[in-house]
Amino acid sequence: MTTQSPQTVLILGAGLTGLSTAYHLSRQGYRVTLLDHPSWQDGFQANVSDASPILFGCHHETWRLLHTLDADAPSQTGTTLPLEFRLPDGRIVPYRSAHLPGALQWMMSLFSFHGLAWHDRWKLFSHVEQIWEQAQSLPADLDNRTADAWLATIGQSQEARHHMWEPLAKWLTGNALTRLSAATFVQLLSTVFLGQAVDARLTYFHGSVGDRFLAPLRATLEQLGAVLQPHTDLPNLHFEQDRLGGVQLRDGTLLHADWYVAALPHRKLLALLPERLLTRYAYFAQIGELTQLSEITVQFDSHSTTRTPRLILLADSPFHQLTISALGPQDVRYRLSAIGNHTLADARDGELIELGRTELRMLNPAIEADGIQSMEVYREEEAALSLPPGTALLRPIQQSPIPNVLVAGAWTDTGWPTNIESALVSARHCVDAITKTAEENQSLGKERGSTTAPFNR
Repeated sequence: MTTQSPQTVLILGAGLTGLSTAYHLSRQGYRVTLLDHPSWQDGFQANVSDASPILFGCHHETWRLLHTLDADAPSQTGTTLPLEFRLPDGRIVPYRSAHLPGALQWMMSLFSFHGLAWHDRWKLFSHVEQIWEQAQSLPADLDNRTADAWLATIGQSQEARHHMWEPLAKWLTGNALTRLSAATFVQLLSTVFLGQAVDARLTYFHGSVGDRFLAPLRATLEQLGAVLQPHTDLPNLHFEQDRLGGVQLRDGTLLHADWYVAALPHRKLLALLPERLLTRYAYFAQIGELTQLSEITVQFDSHSTTRTPRLILLADSPFHQLTISALGPQDVRYRLSAIGNHTLADARDGELIELGRTELRMLNPAIEADGIQSMEVYREEEAALSLPPGTALLRPIQQSPIPNVLVAGAWTDTGWPTNIESALVSARHCVDAITKTAEENQSLGKERGSTTAPFNR
């Protein structure tokens, strides 16, 4: 819908969340201005230099945005790949989603997966089947339990939890099983693995978040007439009673809009709010209780004839995953990642590189022979949101207590852990809230017009 009298929207933050919000609104005729600051990066794997995400088929909002952007400037397609697990004995086993209809998909996928011992597979199958046939229901207190405790109650052995479920949980959510909410884990597993075969299909995209998302979004927004204003000084928010009245820049300019969208990391948002809002509204106070997990990534570029991208989840390792991607005809990039590992966070770069080299030699001794060309260590403070029991109640919805202020970001209440899908879902929710209000106002205006029309004759 294109509004008859274009409304104005001011977005704080020009990262992926802010840009995607601006993109959808601009395409619908809204006049959009984005304010940006160097400290307002999205985090949660959505910064400009972060690797492009490996997508599940059920990441619908991300796929939708990619297809829309590619319609104007087609780019290279992704590569389908299996989800691989390294077992303690060194074997690597893949999980592949079977191309079968309905429940047959997850049944066949589970029974053909050799990463779990037979008794673990059978107990998991029996549990899911009883839930499916409504012979048993999920416990009502799942959000009060950890994922590890829940897996134990459905018969998963300690070996299965440690060697398979733990690296899977860390990859999907960034959280260890012993800290992760069972409700969050169950919902995610159901969404990804118990739907259609395409939902669990993994696709790898070459390039960075900047290449695949940010650059195309900025280029399109420029064509649509959106205004992007970078600033090195933080703005001030001016509140008038129960509304945000404007955003004041360092030079004294006061920017007004019909709507304001805060597409910021949660701690950056709190820093902009006056103390009276933090104490008056539980909505804002609870945001301060959210905590994030940091990530260490050790990256190696090497000569190799390997061309196929891979994702390998690691057990009994300081790192929880290895991604392999091709850089050119003879060059390959290896990225070892560890989230929430405090021991690694305290280590020096040289120690981390040596630890990474040891891990690569264990996976493939030929890597050293190929010749490593470069080695880098990356530290990201906001890689994942800590999701222990009870956290779901702290993540805010998009509509804040301030009627003309919406909040967006991967850390908000989207039904997803903190990933790119979550960031884009939050942006879509903001867009829907703004357009729905505009439609309601337009409908109300028509009703009033039809009521008063006879008296004007």
